[in-house]
Amino acid sequence: MRTLRLLPILLLPLLVYGQSAKEADHNRKGLEYFNQGFYQHLPKGQQREADQSFDLAAAEFKEAIAANPKSAQAYRNLARLYYVRKDFPQAADAYKTVTVLEPRDIDAYVQLALSYTQFDRFEDAARALEIAKANADKAEVIAKLDEYIRKLTEHK
Repeated sequence: MRTLRLLPILLLPLLVYGQSAKEADHNRKGLEYFNQGFYQHLPKGQQREADQSFDLAAAEFKEAIAANPKSAQAYRNLARLYYVRKDFPQAADAYKTVTVLEPRDIDAYVQLALSYTQFDRFEDAARALEIAKANADKAEVIAKLDEYIRKLTEHK
């Protein structure tokens, strides 16, 4: 009988974060593949093996998204993967989806802006940072975003 009482407690973290077991499993596997490629293969110059790990990670993150199309975490993981692979337009698209799903996620807007700058979309980057600034509530965060925006406008 104790096991039955513990089961809801064990499932609580999944419910709190809105992840189904299937989604969480795909995100976990995707992160394992990503970490393998990024931390084990790339430092050793094993690009082919890293690419294979990254392909597997991408497939897992896409499965997590298929399990829950509103999974900001899966989109964030996929965006990081695209960024590391230097596929900046895809990274920007995935980060843009994160900002739609979690409009108060300041980091997602900053990452979106960074992705935009990698393919010379400086105005879009500045716009993303302005939206982040509108959603920020701490003075030091707003000041940092202003600094980023200033640097972008100077760069143009």
